[in-house]
Amino acid sequence: MSLSLIQYVLKAAIRDKLIIAMLVLIILTSSMSIFMASSAITEQDQFLAVYASGSLRILAVLGLVIFTAFFVRRSFDSKDVEFLLSRPISRVKFVLSYAVAFSILAVTLSLACALALYCMSPHLLSNAFILWCFSIIIETIIMVNLTFAFAMILSSAATIVLAALAFYVLARMMGQILGILDSGTAGPVMDGVQVIMNMVSAVTPRLDLMGQTSWLVYGIGADVNFMFVAIQGGIFLAVILIVALIDLVLRQF
Repeated sequence: MSLSLIQYVLKAAIRDKLIIAMLVLIILTSSMSIFMASSAITEQDQFLAVYASGSLRILAVLGLVIFTAFFVRRSFDSKDVEFLLSRPISRVKFVLSYAVAFSILAVTLSLACALALYCMSPHLLSNAFILWCFSIIIETIIMVNLTFAFAMILSSAATIVLAALAFYVLARMMGQILGILDSGTAGPVMDGVQVIMNMVSAVTPRLDLMGQTSWLVYGIGADVNFMFVAIQGGIFLAVILIVALIDLVLRQF
C-alpha cells in the first residue's frame, strides 16, 4: 500500500466537504429522529432507537456510495489515474491503497453515526449496541469498496450509484426473498426463480443479518454474532477487491 495515495483520497474527501456535509446531515437526521420520537404516545425511547439507527445507517451508505462513485469516475475522466499509475506504483498497490482510504472513511462515518445514536440514547450501551456498531462498520466498508469496484468497471457515475444502491437493496432484502421462496409456492416458474435466487444469494452478502435495529430493542438474536459479521465482511471484501484488481490489471490505458 502507498501512504501517499491513501492521503490523496482522504484529502480529496476533505476538499469535497464530504466529512462536513455528512456531519451536518447526521445532526439533522438526529434532530429529526428526536422530533419524530417526541410524537410517539408510548415507547418513545424504542421508537427513537429504531428510527434513528435505520436513518443513520442509510445516510452513511448513501453518502459513501455517492462520493466514491463520483470521485473515482472524476479521477478517470481527468486522467489522474493514468498519471498516478505512471509513477512507480503497481496497480495492485493502487487498488489496495484506494480500498484502505475508502475503508477509513467508512469507519469514520460509521463511528460518527454510532456516536450520534449513543448521544441520543445513552442507555442503549450494551453488547447489542456494540454489535450494531461493528456490523455497520463492516456494512459500510463492503458497500464503499463495492462501489469502488463498480467504478472501475462502469463509465457513468450515475449508473455506478444506481447499481450499488440496487445491490444494497437486494442484499438487505435477501432474507425476505429467500423466505418467500421457501414458503412452498409450487410451479415450474417459481422453482426456476428459487434456483436463480439461491445462486444469487451465494454471492451476495447477507446485509439483512447485519445492523438490525431490532437488536437495540430486543437484544442480539441467535442467528448472528461478532464472528459471523467479521467472517462475512472479510470474505466479500476479498472478492470485491479481487474483481477490482482483475479489471485494473487487464485495463489498457
